[in-house]
Amino acid sequence: MHKAEVFLLLLVVAPLILSCGSGSGRQLQSITVTQTANGQQIEFVATGHFSSPPTTVTGIPVEWSVQLMAPPPRQYTLTTQPFVFECPASGFDPILAYAPPEANASLTGSWSTNMIQGGTTPICP
Repeated sequence: MHKAEVFLLLLVVAPLILSCGSGSGRQLQSITVTQTANGQQIEFVATGHFSSPPTTVTGIPVEWSVQLMAPPPRQYTLTTQPFVFECPASGFDPILAYAPPEANASLTGSWSTNMIQGGTTPICP
């Protein structure tokens, strides 16, 4: 092998080797929000869908919001607690759950543009 070929091979292979082991690689890909009614109260739970096993996890830590956050807050605080909503007489805003894509993200941190979002519109009895 010539020196130029060895150098080219190192340029191609080195980034692949260096990227191995950096982080878990497991990423949150989407969030599904489900609801259970109990009288006029609705409880919402977030289920995360991940890139590697376990691929589906119910009760993931999320930041809850009623309607879109525009602009989003500077900081987030995640909770595994379900979101409880009281049904109004009229008008229904979507219930949204947000979380960072990193599977082991901190429960508090700075909001980023790559937050994963899932939501649903309340169905009141």
